Amino acid sequence: MTHHTGDADAFAMKPTTYQITVRGRMSDALIAAFDGLAASRHPRHTVLIGELADQAALYGVLGRIESFGLELVDVRRAVPKH
Repeated sequence: MTHHTGDADAFAMKPTTYQITVRGRMSDALIAAFDGLAASRHPRHTVLIGELADQAALYGVLGRIESFGLELVDVRRAVPKH
């Protein structure tokens, strides 16, 4: 069994803002399925942006992307502005 340090667990539980890019321009109806995330449509892709509570929430969004048959292009943590 592997022991995880408290620091790693605390980081995993911290709300984090993500930018998730999918190929294609998502419709308004499809964007609505990602409640709580803002969408920025571009000619060839759509970027979903928003704060997710934890890693489980991120996996939930990624699962929804897969269930709709969307092609995931990129997932990255948004850089906080100071």
